[in-house]
Amino acid sequence: MSTVSGTGWAKAPDYTDDPERLAAIAAATARDRKHYLRGGMSPIECRTCHANVLVKKTSPHHTSVQWNDDALDACHEISAIRAEGGNAALLPTCPRLSASIDHGVAEGLVPRESPDVDPDGYW
Repeated sequence: MSTVSGTGWAKAPDYTDDPERLAAIAAATARDRKHYLRGGMSPIECRTCHANVLVKKTSPHHTSVQWNDDALDACHEISAIRAEGGNAALLPTCPRLSASIDHGVAEGLVPRESPDVDPDGYW
């Protein structure tokens, strides 16, 4: 059992005495983060506001969008929601960006669904 500063039980083992193990965990965590946040994603630019995001279609009906601060600031739809005091996180995505993603799929810029082989070599 692992302890946290002498307080008792902790959910994860404490590997402070094993720097190799800590480094391996940090490397695996970084790889996981990269895979889940950027893996297989394609850049796309909104044809209306020119916000640049990363997108991945895992099926014809499912799209993951990775926004960044610059894209959030550039999006007119999100800016309008924020200006009215709303929460832009409740918007599935900007309808204009959705149209741009659909255009990217039609043009072959964004794959229609996940590939059979992971482009990141993760699985």
